[in-house]
Amino acid sequence: MWGSSWRRTSIAFGTACILAAGSTLATGSASAQAASQVQQGGDFLGSKAHKPSAPKVVDWENRNYSLTCDDIVDKPVKVAVRNGKGVAKGGGIGGYDHWEVEVQRTAQGSLPRLGNVTAVLFYCSPKPSNFFLQELRVYRTDDGSEIGRTPTFDVPELSPKYQPKSLMVKDGRLAADVKFYGPEDSHASGPSILRHVSWTWEDGRFVTHGADAES
Repeated sequence: MWGSSWRRTSIAFGTACILAAGSTLATGSASAQAASQVQQGGDFLGSKAHKPSAPKVVDWENRNYSLTCDDIVDKPVKVAVRNGKGVAKGGGIGGYDHWEVEVQRTAQGSLPRLGNVTAVLFYCSPKPSNFFLQELRVYRTDDGSEIGRTPTFDVPELSPKYQPKSLMVKDGRLAADVKFYGPEDSHASGPSILRHVSWTWEDGRFVTHGADAES
């Protein structure tokens, strides 16, 4: 009798211990799972909060510009350029039917007081006509906002021609080779006087150097 009673007590006690241990393990497992979920949630939120945004990439051949066709008009005209080309129509283009516009060249570098810049050389041909003009404008590389444009060359007759492949931003200057018309040159023959022209940013504007023999 005593032995049987002892065995039943032992079995009951063992069963209670097993149940208690199982309950403890289950509780611990649930707590660990909850902690893991909290940690994962924190990691997700942390990654969202601290992940830096990707820098904006400006597509210089597919965007809208404001141009004057090298000062044919006083007020810039908006031109939508796609795949490097665009057409300006409507009012404000100087009495022409339209302008044919093209991005001839882009050059990137750093300029004092401005930081990283992108220079864009535009070809502009008013129609109907038998001539074209060029316009050089400078933008912030990071966001594409315009800084300014280089001055129109002060020449008595035909406008000089930029040599597009020579455009560069180097040694703190914007520079390009430009051909000017000489006394014996004509529209048919083209300009013959080659000069290396550069621009610096001074007092909120671009200043031209080397456009004539004395500069």
